[in-house]
Amino acid sequence: MMINYYFLESSAFTKRYTRESGSYFMDELFLGNNQLFYLSISYCEILKVFYRIYKYPQLNEHQITEYEFNILNAKLSEDLLHSNRIALTNEILNKSREILSIGYLKSSIDILHLAGFLVTKGFYNNLILVTADDDLAELAMKFTNMVTNLNEI
Repeated sequence: MMINYYFLESSAFTKRYTRESGSYFMDELFLGNNQLFYLSISYCEILKVFYRIYKYPQLNEHQITEYEFNILNAKLSEDLLHSNRIALTNEILNKSREILSIGYLKSSIDILHLAGFLVTKGFYNNLILVTADDDLAELAMKFTNMVTNLNEI
């Protein structure tokens, strides 16, 4: 059976824990015969979303209970056990300079996600970036066509 390789940017990873466009695709990635990768800083970004909807909901956002918050954390912990964490390295930091010479993203973290993906792709040629960020997807396409934008599914 063929193994597929996916690099999960945090906006895509977060869709695993919400019911919105792209959530079904993320569920399928975790159920399939796939190797999943994520940059270590994704953990903090995902937790930030959990805390926002638990303690600091935005206008028109459903606030979750402590029980629901704990369920989300448990699901994330389980998912991380089945995923490969990519540490932030000097190689990734240096790759961000190359990315910025080609295009611009408002978020430094998004640049690091793209850099992490590109460095990891050097080891896994068939690695696919999964994102829910249109700007990130557009810039990533300047480096590879192996990009899945959950906003277009």
